[in-house]
Amino acid sequence: MGMRGTQRAGTHVLLIALVLVCLGTVMVYSSSSVLASRRFANPGFFLERQIVRALIGLFFMFALSRVPIRLWARGARWMLLAGLAALVLVLFLGVGPVGRWLQLPVFSFQPSEFAKLALVIYLADVLVRKEKEMGDFKQGLLPRLLVVGGVLLLIGLQPDLGTAIALGLIALVMLWLGGARLKHLLGAGLATLPLIGLSLLISPYQWQRMAKFIKGLLYGGTGGNYQVEQALVALGSGGWLGVGLGNSLQKQQFLPEPHTDFVFALVGEELGLAGTLSVIALFVALAIHGLRIAREAQSYFGFLIATGITGMISIYALLNIGVATGVLPTTGLPLPFISYGGSSLIGNLAGIGILVGVARSEEGEESVWRRGGTAMARPQVHKWR
Repeated sequence: MGMRGTQRAGTHVLLIALVLVCLGTVMVYSSSSVLASRRFANPGFFLERQIVRALIGLFFMFALSRVPIRLWARGARWMLLAGLAALVLVLFLGVGPVGRWLQLPVFSFQPSEFAKLALVIYLADVLVRKEKEMGDFKQGLLPRLLVVGGVLLLIGLQPDLGTAIALGLIALVMLWLGGARLKHLLGAGLATLPLIGLSLLISPYQWQRMAKFIKGLLYGGTGGNYQVEQALVALGSGGWLGVGLGNSLQKQQFLPEPHTDFVFALVGEELGLAGTLSVIALFVALAIHGLRIAREAQSYFGFLIATGITGMISIYALLNIGVATGVLPTTGLPLPFISYGGSSLIGNLAGIGILVGVARSEEGEESVWRRGGTAMARPQVHKWR
């Protein structure tokens, strides 16, 4: 594809993100106006906050797209330490309905959203430095698994099982691309089952969600999950073209908190199958262009960080849509760029900025995969330090 093609893919990623943010802003207002009117006597309450957060996120996106990617490698371990510190603090000082936010003097943020990006950057850096050791379980993979496990444990204790599972999937993909053996990763995946069980035991509402999902699998339907039932009603009533923007019936207090985890269902109700397929198409296009950036990255580190960020956004979108359509248990994960929420929106836009930065990078190393139709060797590890 060449450097121009890579930069073109970066431009496409940026434009897709902007379209998703614009669509998300519209849907946040449409889905939350009734709730905001009843709760705050201001139909634009959630919209106003989402616009401010979108502007902050866009600022970070454009600013971070100009940061040389080698600087991310130099700061990777410090970012991870900061993320771990924030995850520890939120266990003791967390605020909000489920205590997953840290309150600062000016704003609050969700540490898990920062930690997932920090972990992606850390793994990209350490997999470059330890590339030759990753095939060995004890010397290569085990230390990385301990770090990943520590992050997942802290997130699971919040409790936030959905984020822990999503981040675990992202980490496994990156470790596999970094040279870890598949049988070792499968064993590591099985070893996380006790962590999942612990999170379910300490969180009654997460246990109820899983129990209802299993009941639905065994006996049909949704297993009595009210949110999923109403989400499916919304999707089904939208038809081909929807009932019209702003005309949703489910947001009239039938579907709880429709602007957050289940906003995809409101897209289906108001914009119909055409709207939901358009959203899916945008995420597929974002994944394709993100992987193109990874394939043509000018360094192994660029390849790994581009793959990790693309996977991060794609896995979250896949899990959220799976929940809204009833094929996956409720996880509480937001739909990237579209669901209401500042930490998620700003974190994802920051990730897009770093991804675009990889596309703009001109480190001068050969492509990770192929260039000009000729198979190339994987690039020699760049000595960042």
